[in-house]
Amino acid sequence: MQTLLLVPATYAIGFVTAIPVGPTQIEITKRSLRGYVPQAVMIAVGSAASDVMYGFLAMFGIAPFLQDGKVMTVFWFLSSAMLVGLGVFTLLPHARRKERAEAEAVLANGRLSLLLGFTIAVTNAPIVMWWLIYAQFIRKMGIVSAFSPDSAIVFVLSGGLGIASYLILLSFIMKRVGRSISKKTETVINLSLGIILILLSFYSIYKFLHPLQGGAARAIL
Repeated sequence: MQTLLLVPATYAIGFVTAIPVGPTQIEITKRSLRGYVPQAVMIAVGSAASDVMYGFLAMFGIAPFLQDGKVMTVFWFLSSAMLVGLGVFTLLPHARRKERAEAEAVLANGRLSLLLGFTIAVTNAPIVMWWLIYAQFIRKMGIVSAFSPDSAIVFVLSGGLGIASYLILLSFIMKRVGRSISKKTETVINLSLGIILILLSFYSIYKFLHPLQGGAARAIL
């Protein structure tokens, strides 16, 4: 009975949590609009795999590394560098034909997309906090009184499946959108996505310059 409630509840949490716009969603959108759905799905799979990895780290007691401000500073630096790099990569191809061709080749690379999806998510180490917060939420809801190893595995896999499901669904939705818009509109959308990536980097840069000293992590742990 516990598992029957835990699976759909955690799946729904993962699905909803993946909805807000972030670098993963933007990279999926860029590929899907161009018709590269398999590559967009690879982004989703790579991202979900990283999230599941962090879920296991959180649920099996390795989360205390969040208390180390120096460790988190490294992750915030990597995250900000990744976002700025993706933003610049998205904006530059509109300058010259050669750069556009190179960008197109990158978007069409399935293995690179898988690696990129994983890398984007793995630089977001605070996702561990997400798993801890929602594990606490599941307990408060009375779905589980305490997580056993088995229920923790179900919790992480169900949440990861919810995340992956939304991201894959987004791939197919954006493919349909791409069929109905003009090249000019697509260019405007891509420029907008590049700007959003740069704007998203500001938060990571701020956190890098003002590192968390572990207070939030200790409050949950």
